[in-house]
Amino acid sequence: MSPAKLTQLQFETVSWQRLLDFMTDENIHHKNRLSEILKDRFDKNLLEEVDGFQNRFIRMDELIALLRHDHAEARKILQRETYADPLIQKKITGCMKKLRKNMITAEEQFGKLQSAFNHFLIENII
Repeated sequence: MSPAKLTQLQFETVSWQRLLDFMTDENIHHKNRLSEILKDRFDKNLLEEVDGFQNRFIRMDELIALLRHDHAEARKILQRETYADPLIQKKITGCMKKLRKNMITAEEQFGKLQSAFNHFLIENII
């Protein structure tokens, strides 16, 4: 594997780490916001929707945890010293392709959840 390609893959994993950190922080922020809403004057008719968002935030936490695990595995593979071995190159390529796809999907899901939650707040709470 060329040094330039290896550097790019390492750069990509650093970007993914920052994205996972951001999604974790934002998910915490949304759960805290949900808690604040429940403490304030709250329309009990919205409880089912609020519960739905809470469940979606929990599922997002679970997804982020799985991605963190996969990300750690990818970084371990990239830290190996024998990149000339075709089997390791194939493993790196497959691992990174799968993780890239999963990160893109998770980012899209997170964006949709974030938008839906903000829309819900604007329409029903604020």
